[in-house]
Amino acid sequence: MNVSELARQLRVHPAKLLQILPEFGFDIGARAVKIDDRVAAQIQRDWRRIKFVLEDRELKAKEKEKELERQMRKESGVVVEIPNVLTVRELSDLLNMPINKLILELMKNGILATQNEKIDRDSASLIAQELGFTTSVKNENQVVPEDTTHLENLEKILSSSADTARPPVVVVMGHVDHGKTKLLDSIRSANVMASEAGGITQHIGAYQVIWNNPKTKEKSPLTFIDTPGHEAFTVMRSRGAKVADIAILVVAADDGVKPQTVEAINIIKAAKLPVVVAINKIDKPGADVQKAKSELSTHNLIPDDWGGDVPMVEISAKENLNIDKLLDTILLVAELNAVTIKADATRAAAGTVIEAHVDKGQGPVATVLVQTGTLKVNDPLVVNGEIYGKVRAMKNYRGDDMKTATPSTPVRILGFKLAPRVGDVLDVGSVDSASEINLKNKRVQNTGAEQRPLASTGDTEADEARKTFNIVIKTDVLGSLEAITASLEKMKNDEVSVKVVGKGLGHGRASFWF
Repeated sequence: MNVSELARQLRVHPAKLLQILPEFGFDIGARAVKIDDRVAAQIQRDWRRIKFVLEDRELKAKEKEKELERQMRKESGVVVEIPNVLTVRELSDLLNMPINKLILELMKNGILATQNEKIDRDSASLIAQELGFTTSVKNENQVVPEDTTHLENLEKILSSSADTARPPVVVVMGHVDHGKTKLLDSIRSANVMASEAGGITQHIGAYQVIWNNPKTKEKSPLTFIDTPGHEAFTVMRSRGAKVADIAILVVAADDGVKPQTVEAINIIKAAKLPVVVAINKIDKPGADVQKAKSELSTHNLIPDDWGGDVPMVEISAKENLNIDKLLDTILLVAELNAVTIKADATRAAAGTVIEAHVDKGQGPVATVLVQTGTLKVNDPLVVNGEIYGKVRAMKNYRGDDMKTATPSTPVRILGFKLAPRVGDVLDVGSVDSASEINLKNKRVQNTGAEQRPLASTGDTEADEARKTFNIVIKTDVLGSLEAITASLEKMKNDEVSVKVVGKGLGHGRASFWF
């Protein structure tokens, strides 16, 4: 019988067969081509025993190798922090181990899980310790301080490049349903409110208009930022105030000062913005302007006609009443603060991302308020010190193409490799010191799961005793994603906690999966 035929029947490579046979008493030569039929039959009868010995030897060699690796890991003193919940892939990255090898270890311990399935801390720690790793509990309540370097750099840029007047940026704030969007609707003569779900503004909208003063015949550009008034959008309102020069506080005459009105007042005061109060809905039967002014005065907003320093204009956005008076008042306040409302249009552009989303046909799109300098097509998109791409196209709020964007201009930018976050700083001038964006790491940061329950009490035993409600959030824009997450963080319940196990951007309105 040919040696190759015997090897085929025994399902072993011919060279390996010739190598192992002498060890078991079959010395047929290291280069034999044929073998006696009687010897071949004897090998076939003894093969099961031979195979068992070989497999046992190989298993012991692997165990010895594993024990050596385990001992080396223990001696290295490296400590692996295990969070409360993590995926098999995340554990593989923590242990720096091939995913298939880790899945095999899990199977040996009775855990059948794919790379994207989640396992608890106890199971992960047990596997890691068996592999020789020293584990510790990750401090999930530790708050990572926000990096404010780029915000500080932007403030320096804005303060050092103030020599030319620019249009004022006006932020519109107030309680939900008090008429903020309707006011802008009247100013812009465009029905924005009809496109919002339930009549509630969900995003930060930025618009630029030219006010043709009928008295002086002068044309004055104004940039408006519309912020949501619903309680869920606290984060977005504070972002809107940080990029503005003047604030309009809208208060309904028939409703007066409400919780979000007070919150808007606090944000305006913290940002040290000059404020104009628009007392809206004076056309309604239950309107009481004096009551609204009285309530505002309790929050140190004293009307100018009462001897204070806060101009208050009585308007009706629905009936387009006194809108011209409000715009004149805004321009007057802008003139009084002209020293701070300046920029340098000749330098490279710098500004703030005020909204971002992923468009089905255009990819990542961001609305940026250019605060100084001039942004041009093909300029590099340097966000927080990383190059996100380059400007492929720019559009204004009406969707018209733009070649350049000057200071105080809100512009929708196409060309991002990844959607930036709301509040990120765009600084084209820092391109020389910027690095290319790591798309993989950024996508993990933007879509990764939270590592702790959002309704955590801080009491570990109490948190572990409660049931955890896992949810996945997908929104059309990042601003809404932040607002929903912030609302979930405020939820308090002794029996149930909420954990965001996945988050990201998608098309359409906000969606939840439980």
